[in-house]
Amino acid sequence: MSATPDDLLERATRGRRSAGQLGVLASIVEAADGPWLGALDADGRGAAELRMHLAGRYRLTAVVTSAGKFDLVQMNSAPGVERVLSSKPSVRRGWDSEEPMPKQPEWLDYVVEWVESASSEVDRRAVVEWRLQGADRKLAAMHDTVEHLRASLREREQLRDELAAEVAALRTELETLTRGE
Repeated sequence: MSATPDDLLERATRGRRSAGQLGVLASIVEAADGPWLGALDADGRGAAELRMHLAGRYRLTAVVTSAGKFDLVQMNSAPGVERVLSSKPSVRRGWDSEEPMPKQPEWLDYVVEWVESASSEVDRRAVVEWRLQGADRKLAAMHDTVEHLRASLREREQLRDELAAEVAALRTELETLTRGE
């Protein structure tokens, strides 16, 4: 996922002519302010899927049918905090009596408000911290890879030296046998 909200909005606008549900997804993307990244896909059967994340803190997955209705909306706002809007009762999660799940006609408004709220809670510092954590992990993994490669190279050099010693011994033996004839 590397597309910016402007890229996603452009893709949604381009696809709006061919499928009505992309207008719903464009509304969500328009609400995204800040360094959201994401991807927009169509499954070939008329459903469109929008996946976005904001600094690793907020994640959103929205699947909209060709009729322009949400099939599924998954919103993660912290590790272990997940809310799922779905027309299927067995898929719904994160709702209780204190905050009941909104009715289907209100889902778009709820999701847009959730995205706007998430956008307002993440500042540039949080984004830089998140990117730094990712870069630190990549650097540590690269360091481990280099160390493993060095260890492997040392093993190969040792095997090469052993083979070179064996070749030298065989040449010496061959020269001795050749002089003896």
